[in-house]
Amino acid sequence: MTVPNYISIFRLMLVPVFVISLLDFADRGTGLSWWTAVGAFLVAVVSDGVDGYIARRFKQRSELGAFLDPMADKLLLVSGLVVLSFSCDHLPQLPIWMIGMVFGRDLFLLLGFFVITYWCGKMKIQPHFISKCATVLQMFVVAWGVLGGKEQFGLETDWLFWWCLAATVCTGSTFLIYFPAGMKQLRAVPASAPSEDQSRRLVRLDFEVDPSTRMDAKTPRAGEHEDA
Repeated sequence: MTVPNYISIFRLMLVPVFVISLLDFADRGTGLSWWTAVGAFLVAVVSDGVDGYIARRFKQRSELGAFLDPMADKLLLVSGLVVLSFSCDHLPQLPIWMIGMVFGRDLFLLLGFFVITYWCGKMKIQPHFISKCATVLQMFVVAWGVLGGKEQFGLETDWLFWWCLAATVCTGSTFLIYFPAGMKQLRAVPASAPSEDQSRRLVRLDFEVDPSTRMDAKTPRAGEHEDA
């Protein structure tokens, strides 16, 4: 276990603290719950940068860390987006089209990950710059929505709409990047080509398209018996 892996696990443990505190604030508007949610969110964001720096600076990258780090980010983002999608008096409500795009993209990537991993053994798609921008914008939307629950920050909800729109556009654009990359890997797998049994079956079907042709082939032409 490396130090970045421990930090990623610590970030995973902050997710339920953030969710429970934010739900309590959305329900009752308790100041302590709000500060707890903000503190957990900020610590998670800062620790995300810290573990990445340590992994690069001290060469402590690992396959486990490559799995835990994005999972901690995704759970924090998804949980924040889910809570902010509810209508309440103490938090702004995010548009449903943004929630649908984020969850649709994540579900698409998750299914693609399992399919590619099953047939290819390992997924070789590298994170794209637009995908990183989408993650940053989603993080900014969650932070804006949480901080917007307190009037002293002066965050107008009108600006939140435009941040949501930018995050949705970047998130949707990743479909055009990851889908061709995933299809390229699947086309390189031998299992994606027709198997030998299927090829033989297709050949037999080509010869048996019209049964009447087969009947005509067996019937002797006029005059054949006479010549015999």
